[in-house]
Amino acid sequence: MAIVDRAKSVSAALTYRGREGMWTWILHRATGLGILLFLIVHVVETATVIYWPQLYENFLDTYKSVFFRFAEVLIFFSVVYHALNGTRIIVQDFWPLAMRRQRQLAWAAGGLTVLAMIPITFLMLRPLLGGPEPGEERHRQRIERQQATVPAAAPVMQVTP
Repeated sequence: MAIVDRAKSVSAALTYRGREGMWTWILHRATGLGILLFLIVHVVETATVIYWPQLYENFLDTYKSVFFRFAEVLIFFSVVYHALNGTRIIVQDFWPLAMRRQRQLAWAAGGLTVLAMIPITFLMLRPLLGGPEPGEERHRQRIERQQATVPAAAPVMQVTP
């Protein structure tokens, strides 16, 4: 009986007619938790560069997989949406008249998120379609510049007895 009641309450929660307000509230919390989870994983993963450099290299290779490419897109979505929706909340807090337009502001935050995600998603997923890695060319040029500025080693003189 309790399981049926729980299912009804979850169903009722998801069908609540709070419209944009409810969904922006849920998405704001979910994206905030996603960002927090990412930061924790990122700090731990970055610490491995000091203690286990080979493990860090393995992490970098793993991040090039299809799963992690899509996870990066979700992380970026979380940051963009959380920032824009947070800005909407700040506007509504400081200018009470904006509360009259909260539905339009919620849709504007969502629309701007979608618009921002179009080029970002393309750039982040392009390597899956055979495109270059973002920043790969810049990295190669920086390495070439560093190698050009390193002075050549002086020739070793051989002393013959």
